[in-house]
Amino acid sequence: MHDTIAQFIRDRFAGGDALTFDAPLFSSGIVDSFGVLELIAFLEDTFHVTIDPALHELSEFDTVNKIAELVSRAPRAGAPS
Repeated sequence: MHDTIAQFIRDRFAGGDALTFDAPLFSSGIVDSFGVLELIAFLEDTFHVTIDPALHELSEFDTVNKIAELVSRAPRAGAPS
């Protein structure tokens, strides 16, 4: 999961070439608040989860490790609430 997320960020966002799993995405300028929405769409499509941006802080998307943790906790798409 970590490698898949990191590769998407490397491919999609400028400055992600030397990305590590603990690299900060926001303070480094790799991802901005609009990029998070694109990232969420990718995560939902790729991992078949549902992520409501209104229920999460931006800090939960600040590193690949934090994103993977969020995905692992997210409800599966189509699963009953």
